[in-house]
Amino acid sequence: MATDGRDARWDQHRVDRKRELVSHALRAIRVHGPGVSLEDIAARAGTSKTVLYRHFGGRAGLYADVVDSVHAYIRADLTAALDMSQARDLAQLTTTLTDGYLALVERDPDIYRFVMNGAGGAGAVDPAGRVPIVIASSVAAVIVARAGDQGIAAATSQTWAHGLVGFIQAVADRWMDDPDREPRRAVVDRVGALFAPAFAAATHTSQAEPVTASALATSNPVT
Repeated sequence: MATDGRDARWDQHRVDRKRELVSHALRAIRVHGPGVSLEDIAARAGTSKTVLYRHFGGRAGLYADVVDSVHAYIRADLTAALDMSQARDLAQLTTTLTDGYLALVERDPDIYRFVMNGAGGAGAVDPAGRVPIVIASSVAAVIVARAGDQGIAAATSQTWAHGLVGFIQAVADRWMDDPDREPRRAVVDRVGALFAPAFAAATHTSQAEPVTASALATSNPVT
């Protein structure tokens, strides 16, 4: 059965309206903080809570759409930063990723806390998947390509990518909660210094000649 053109237009209207309401929600979070209420968001949008319930089904539904929007923004920003980096060195890519992530957190701390705290408050589960899980696959694509140029297996670089994103997210959480927060650059340098030796060792190992059983037997004779 052919879809009525009016139905298609109405569906698009609903999509556009939800996107508009999510934008108002983000603005309300910046004003009222991560504990923003539906009343605050409705007032910012110049509408009522009834309209929000009609489009999102409640706070959890609105939260899920806000999270999806924020995740898309984080993915785009971080992957763009990595793509623009001409470095083939994984340690340098790590500092690029760390700096990009912390810059996003620093720029929009209330939105970051809203996303990480969940619709029900601190500790709630993010319905779209925790930020590291959602963005790690995008970051991994870049790291896998760069690591592959150095002879490092895709499975290894995938593990590194997901581990790095989780590590950096944990660092960002602690950094944002520290009342005596040190400059971002200091944190970036510290993370880079931590991972550089590991990447250097792994790269060296991947480029070394494989060790065979006969070679081991020759170099370690049983006496």
